[in-house]
Amino acid sequence: MYIVYICKGLSGIDIPFAKSYKTHSMNRLKFIPFLILLLVFEACKTKQSINRFKTESIYTDQTKSVDIGYEKIHYIEKGNGPPVIMVHGAISDYDVWALQMDTIAINHRAIAISRRNAWPNRQPEKGESFDCSAESHSNDLVKFMEALDIPSAHLIGHSYGAMTILRTAIDHPQKVRSLVLGEPIIEALLSGSVKGDSLITDFHNQMDVATSLYEKGNKEETIRHFLATVLGSDEAYDAVPQKIREGWKQNLVETICVSENKDFASISREELEQIQAPTLLIKGEFSPAYLTLASDSLNTVIPNSTLKILPNASHGLQGTNPSEFNRLSLTFIDDL
Repeated sequence: MYIVYICKGLSGIDIPFAKSYKTHSMNRLKFIPFLILLLVFEACKTKQSINRFKTESIYTDQTKSVDIGYEKIHYIEKGNGPPVIMVHGAISDYDVWALQMDTIAINHRAIAISRRNAWPNRQPEKGESFDCSAESHSNDLVKFMEALDIPSAHLIGHSYGAMTILRTAIDHPQKVRSLVLGEPIIEALLSGSVKGDSLITDFHNQMDVATSLYEKGNKEETIRHFLATVLGSDEAYDAVPQKIREGWKQNLVETICVSENKDFASISREELEQIQAPTLLIKGEFSPAYLTLASDSLNTVIPNSTLKILPNASHGLQGTNPSEFNRLSLTFIDDL
């Protein structure tokens, strides 16, 4: 109910089925958490709701930006102390960390960035060639840290953002104090078994369908298919206000690039075995099998890693059970 209250407070939006959240079937419970994450933060895309959000709740400062030489990266920050940088996944931006900012900022410098090509950064036009690899985003992150004179930081990443910070720990270990990984897709750890290969093939097939729909100019069907792939149903598209759908569309270009690029196999087992940074892996209780299996495998490969299950959560993690996600992350960071 806390999430529903925030969303209504920000933009007057009511989430149709969130009020009866606890009465839904288990399948529904697996679907709703990630949906609620998307609803809340994509609902805040209009200028009016964003400004109100910053002044009344999470953000005490205006959105900032820094030039990293070839792109301008937008970010938000709050608090003082050891820096904690949060990196979002696909079809999202720095808003997905809204429920982390206040808590982390109590004793840390909390920073959430929007990755290159994500709102409100410059976004490429359809057909424009651009790099969306985990390596490119990792390089952006390093340049971002250098521009802000941050020698090293605790890094928290979700989904493709978790892949980004994994690549940072591999290529720039001196920049990483610790890692908190929210369900990255690491195909090198899934392939080689009947189950793993089947999960990879199915995921690729679904992403190919989404890409095909996008190339035909049908953004609505692209988003519907993406939601069905990640959540198990596309009913979210019909359940939300139009401006939320427009928010999804704003971050769709980079998502399709990730889908086309298929960079999920770019990190090898051998590279993961060399990571020395203390690592916390967080997987959702109801997350899809290809994500939970990857987290389980990472826990056996990364030397100094710990795995925690986030209860009552699917892939949305930090937005679906924010208090427990924050507790796990900060307990891990502060105990180092």
